[in-house]
Amino acid sequence: MTTSALYRGHLVHVRTDAHARRFRYPICVAALDLAALDRLHARLRLFSYNRRNLFSLHDRDYGQADDPALDLRGRHRAVLAAHDLPTPARTTLVTQLRTADYVFNPVSFFLGHDRADRLETVVAEVNNNYGGRHRYVLGPDQRQPDRPGRARFVVDKTFFVSPFIHGPARYQFGFADRGADAAGLDIRMDVARPDQPRPFFVAHLRGDRRPLTDRALLAAAVRYPLMSVQVIALIYGEALLAHARGVSFRRPGPDHAPT
Repeated sequence: MTTSALYRGHLVHVRTDAHARRFRYPICVAALDLAALDRLHARLRLFSYNRRNLFSLHDRDYGQADDPALDLRGRHRAVLAAHDLPTPARTTLVTQLRTADYVFNPVSFFLGHDRADRLETVVAEVNNNYGGRHRYVLGPDQRQPDRPGRARFVVDKTFFVSPFIHGPARYQFGFADRGADAAGLDIRMDVARPDQPRPFFVAHLRGDRRPLTDRALLAAAVRYPLMSVQVIALIYGEALLAHARGVSFRRPGPDHAPT
């Protein structure tokens, strides 16, 4: 259970095209060992797995048309097997927890480490504000060379996310790869046009590690009250500002394909 933790830090969004914009807000996310969810449920008073609590994690918040007979760990393994990827020795889910039974995760990451504790696979599960959900399954075919201590994956955008970002794009996901005892979380997503090397949008999440204890959860509830409510409010607040600045607005189709 020591591999599970809270990370308290900031999320930065930077847009550098004609609609340049930058903002930064505090955030708290959990990094949960999928093999330890039942034990965390039994040990912690303020966290529950598939039950209501001040903080909770529910299988139904992840996956799409998955086998309901499988728990979250089993579903994740089935997704990797369907893409001919190995079963990780350890899988960590980086996500926001339900707070007072509400959650909205723009993106959650299932980080799969091999027996040497190196990051081997990533499943980035993306949700949009229109009820759509999509998985980007990242393995050796998507991995690109990077500097020591970092892992980088590149994939084309195939899912509608923002009504203010249109056209073809490519995601570059970057992760700190320092093993289970890393003191900090560092995840970066660069979004670029296929014909342009420099990204026009960057999202960067960084946080400091805290042990996952009832005391840490209580402190997070005080420091970051109703975290998901804050996130969704910021999303709509930024959308109103973008609309006021004249950024073109487009809704997704029923298939949630990029516009």
